[in-house]
Amino acid sequence: MIQEFVNRFMDKKNELRKLYSEEHPERYEDIVKAVVKLITDNKYPRLDPERIHVIGDGDYQGTLLFVIGAKEYQPRDYWCVFVDYGSCSGCDTLEAIHETVLSNKPPTQQQTDDYMSLALHIVQNITKIG
Repeated sequence: MIQEFVNRFMDKKNELRKLYSEEHPERYEDIVKAVVKLITDNKYPRLDPERIHVIGDGDYQGTLLFVIGAKEYQPRDYWCVFVDYGSCSGCDTLEAIHETVLSNKPPTQQQTDDYMSLALHIVQNITKIG
């Protein structure tokens, strides 16, 4: 766990809560990107939310590997986070949260809390590569 990232997340988590109270993230990549945007600041190192590469060799279930490059011309610094996913709401966190999504209705308080919990777990699991 990179404490600096967790601290930034905690300091700015209300921004993310507002986003998740207004709309549902559709996929894990959306959550990872929102987390990276949230924890990025003007200090070095800056993670680039536009430089997220996804490796997913699973099918109905598996692990997604998100590789995040630094915000620089030719980055030498990279971070990664693994997200396990499943094929149903019983074995996939995001699908379980989505299970109660009713068409275009905004997220409930419980769904917002669940998205925030998922985002926190993502930021806690980001590690530097190398």
